[in-house]
Amino acid sequence: MLQEAFESRILESHGDASMLCQPDAKRGCGGCCANFSQPRHILERVFSVRKRAYDDWVQSENDLPVYRKKMDLLEKGNRLCRFIAFLDDRNSTVGCLLHPGRLENQGADFRDYGFYEDCGFCASNFCASSHNLLKRDAIDKQFFLLVQEDMDWYEYSRLFSFYVDVNATKGLFDTYVTYTRPLYKVILQRLSWTDLKGRGFAEQYQRLIRGIVNRIKPSPSRVPKVDDLPFSDVMEVLGNKKHADAVCEELDQFIQALGG
Repeated sequence: MLQEAFESRILESHGDASMLCQPDAKRGCGGCCANFSQPRHILERVFSVRKRAYDDWVQSENDLPVYRKKMDLLEKGNRLCRFIAFLDDRNSTVGCLLHPGRLENQGADFRDYGFYEDCGFCASNFCASSHNLLKRDAIDKQFFLLVQEDMDWYEYSRLFSFYVDVNATKGLFDTYVTYTRPLYKVILQRLSWTDLKGRGFAEQYQRLIRGIVNRIKPSPSRVPKVDDLPFSDVMEVLGNKKHADAVCEELDQFIQALGG
C-alpha cells in the first residue's frame, strides 16, 4: 500500500518534492548533503561511523555541539554536513539526524547545529532534480518509478545528487532523461509501465544502453561515463540516422524479451 501511494503521488504531483527525500522505510536520499560521486563503500563507512558516534555521544540537545566538534576533527577536509548518516541499525535508510521528521527528534528541528548553522537554509534547500522530475510528463515519471524500484540508499541518492554529474548540475535521473529519453519513450509507448514493475527494469535497461553502443561503436566520447554507462555515446547514436535500423532492432529485441 505504501508503494502504491508513493507511485500515485509521483504521477499526480506537481510540486511536493519533499516526498522524494524519504520514499519508504527501506532507504532515503542524501543527495543534497553528501558527495555521491564517491564509491559506495566509502560513504557506507562514513555514514555508519556517524550513526554510531551520534548514538554514543548525543543524549540531549546539549550534546550536539560536542558531536559536531568531534566529527569535524575526525573528518578534516570534508566540507559537507556531518549529520547526514544512516538512520537505522540496518544501515539501509540515509537521512538527516537533525531533521524534525526523524522519529527520535519528536518534531524538534535541530538543524541550526548543522553545517550551515541555519535550519531555515536547510529547510529551503532546492533539489533541482526532484523538482524537474515532478514537472515532467507521464512517461518520464513512469520511467523514474521503474528505474528506482529496486534501488537502495546509495543508488537512489545518486538519482538526485548533482555531484554525480561531471558538471555538478544534475543527478543521474536527469542524465537518463537528457541522453536516453528516445529509448524509454518507445518502450513505454509499447509496453505498460505497470506490466514492467517488479521485473528488474533498471538493470535490463542499462544492458540495452550498453548493447546499442557496443553494436554500433560510435567515436570515443569526450564526456566521462557515469556508472559505466556511455550516455553521450548513446546520444550520438540516437542522433545519427544511419544507425536507426540497428537501434530499432535492439529495441525490438528488448521489448519482445519483456513480453511486448
